[in-house]
Amino acid sequence: MTIGLATGDSQGVAASGIALSFCREALGGGLLGALTGWIALRVLKGQRDPHIDLLTSLALATGTFSIANHLGMSGAIAVVVAGLCFGTSYSHSIFDEASRKELDIAWTLIDEVLNVLLFMLIGFEILEITPHLFTVLATLAVIPLSIAVRALSVLFSTLPVHLRQWERGRVLGILTWGGLRGGISVSLALGLPPGELRNLLLPVCYGVVVFTIIVQGLTMERVARRLYPSSASRSE
Repeated sequence: MTIGLATGDSQGVAASGIALSFCREALGGGLLGALTGWIALRVLKGQRDPHIDLLTSLALATGTFSIANHLGMSGAIAVVVAGLCFGTSYSHSIFDEASRKELDIAWTLIDEVLNVLLFMLIGFEILEITPHLFTVLATLAVIPLSIAVRALSVLFSTLPVHLRQWERGRVLGILTWGGLRGGISVSLALGLPPGELRNLLLPVCYGVVVFTIIVQGLTMERVARRLYPSSASRSE
């Protein structure tokens, strides 16, 4: 629906359809993930083989994602909820220390490998980008706009939390500057159908991602040290 609105093809997009799609994607995906996660924990209950635990977690992630996509639900939400089931207090009675340690090591390695592949593919996409003056100007305008939007979202989300004024400013600064963009943004831009809109949004999105990774990512430690000097001195 978002792609349809972005491309001007908004026929058939109504509030009821959006609400129904949200319930199916988000709520349905969450319920499916909770169900598959609970089933996986029940299967693993009573055995103490770390290899079976690891293989079951891999099957849970891939299987839940495939089932969710087949049913028209959000595979990402389903897998996240299924993974959260492995972190509940109930799971601590199922996994011993050896199994939990092996799961942490294996999934940390998988995360690192997938991140490397993701950013390598993002780097390849630069070959599709044809720079123009308007694209450069649009990117320079969108970068501060994205930071401002991030700051507003952080500000409104922290309003219910009781914080001193100076503490709220530090939280706002660290969470705003730490709002990095990555593969999801580029993937959404790549999902647009070929055309002028895609040719504009892809380089702009890529420019914002590069800025956040290089500028915000590499300066994150300095910002944290400046905002929280006492914590930095204790860590040293």
